[in-house]
Amino acid sequence: MNIAVIGAGVNGVCVAIKLAKAGQNIIVFDKGKAFFETSSKSSGMFHGGIRYLEQGHFKLVREALVERKEWLAFAPEATQVKRFFIPIFKNQGRSRLVLYLGVKFYQWLAGAMSLGNSSYLDKGKTLKKLPELKCEDLLGSVSYLDVVFDHKKVSRLLIDELLSKNASLHENLPIKKITKAGVVTFEDDTEKKFDAIVNAAGPWIDELLKQSSIESKYELDLVRGSHLIIDYRISNAIVFQVKEEKRIIFMIPIGDKSLLGTTEVLQENPDEAICAEAEVDYLLSTANRFLKRSVSRELVIESFAGLRPIIKRKGSNDFSKASRDAQIEITGKVVNIFGGKWTSAMSLAEKVFGKFNLMVKG
Repeated sequence: MNIAVIGAGVNGVCVAIKLAKAGQNIIVFDKGKAFFETSSKSSGMFHGGIRYLEQGHFKLVREALVERKEWLAFAPEATQVKRFFIPIFKNQGRSRLVLYLGVKFYQWLAGAMSLGNSSYLDKGKTLKKLPELKCEDLLGSVSYLDVVFDHKKVSRLLIDELLSKNASLHENLPIKKITKAGVVTFEDDTEKKFDAIVNAAGPWIDELLKQSSIESKYELDLVRGSHLIIDYRISNAIVFQVKEEKRIIFMIPIGDKSLLGTTEVLQENPDEAICAEAEVDYLLSTANRFLKRSVSRELVIESFAGLRPIIKRKGSNDFSKASRDAQIEITGKVVNIFGGKWTSAMSLAEKVFGKFNLMVKG
């Protein structure tokens, strides 16, 4: 089969690799550079999403925890297992018991793919691991293991893998519209017919479907997540609790710098995702609640914002019921991928491959 994959982010490329390995003729198109948009603007973690446990998304967390090991095997030189510490302050978030049970459950869900033990540390041991923390009202901490990665290196490995399977990649080639019959129309109005199309346009999927007059039962809410790179050295990765919102914010060491993020702000236009001044203030003020040495604006080296697609059925306005998982929808010869993230991209590719098998048999 000749298959067009639209979108050269992690989901599109992983799907393309899987289909190419199965002997399909794959051409990947992207309107810009591969891995330049959403896939390059994340927190840089292969993780299960520990905060999703509180929302009951156990299946989603389990799938991602298992897949962490696959990424470690695929890119050992670009991944690193890190211990994350959640400091516990008096009257600042969840209790010691809740947090301890949470990190142990996170470890248990990983099963044989566990990276190691989650644990509780008292105040003294916590300060040895995190001397940057304020001492006042500190009760202790819990810790767990996850994986951080260098997205540039992993992206390069994935592109090399794709090209090694005789697939082709066309960058800076926007798609104007597609049809259910498998026709792709480019910006210059030229057309090319394919046996199937994988629409992995990420945050731009709604826009492409609208331009193509293709109806879907799903639509996306785009949530902007902003990050800061700051000139601030920390000893270990920290997870701050935001008591008022029941959120968490990560502070991850990157050499002698740190990454601080992320926010959650609804975004209308996917082409205008930038870190707002209010988000800078929010991230800095959150960190400064807990850090001994203040993080000032002068220490901010860089800011960037990525988009997380949250899937909902059309007509639903209940954000709490929106899916954090990916959804696959087949319309004619078009396979639409809604949502998805770095950690679960390989398993998503397996699911899309299964859908193609059903299409072929049908």
